[in-house]
Amino acid sequence: MFNRTMAILAAVCLLAAAFAAPVLAASAAEQGKITVTGHAEATVAPDVAFITAGIITTGADVETARGDNDRIMRRIIDALGAQGVAKDKIATSQFNLQPIYAGDGRDGTPGTITGYRLQNSVTVTVEDLTKIGAVVDAAFGAGANQFQGLRFAVRDDGRLHDELLRKAVADGRHKAAVMAEALGVALGQPLSVAETGRFLPMAASSDMALKSFAGGTPLAAGTLTVSVDVNLVFAM
Repeated sequence: MFNRTMAILAAVCLLAAAFAAPVLAASAAEQGKITVTGHAEATVAPDVAFITAGIITTGADVETARGDNDRIMRRIIDALGAQGVAKDKIATSQFNLQPIYAGDGRDGTPGTITGYRLQNSVTVTVEDLTKIGAVVDAAFGAGANQFQGLRFAVRDDGRLHDELLRKAVADGRHKAAVMAEALGVALGQPLSVAETGRFLPMAASSDMALKSFAGGTPLAAGTLTVSVDVNLVFAM
């Protein structure tokens, strides 16, 4: 009986050890990792601007609102062309037709349509930043009555992104090496790497800033800060 009891206890212990082993291995694997975030950034001068402006017209019917809008937009596009802006640098960014109602419908019944409102906007790509003021003047002089923004960016952002990505990975590897040295262990191979953040801002002006440089006044675009972040996991 004694031998049989001991055999049962031994089997139970072996079974418990078999289940515990993966848990201990997983715990050890989790402890044998170093996770870091690599960061890189650069300050660059923008070399392209995007101006978004348009026209809002109203009319008693759709044909009237659209006819007036089309006529003014053609004038705007012609005026931009006179400033050297190619047609492929002008793209429609918004075209929105909405009815105008009389009454607020608070009684549960729809208001009466009294007319239509048509909003048509274009985004103009300006590669010569010295012409921004002249382009804005041309658009508003031709009849534009709405300004949605002026943004600056970098055209060749792909090459810049690749460069920052390399630097971010190098930064992460350096951090991991320092941690491993402080812990007194050897830094192993990377287990995973993922880009977690890419920041390519487009500096924008306000409506007030637009008034300050309208009239052909040269505008200083300033600089943009571009950054990349990567998450790296190394074995120890």
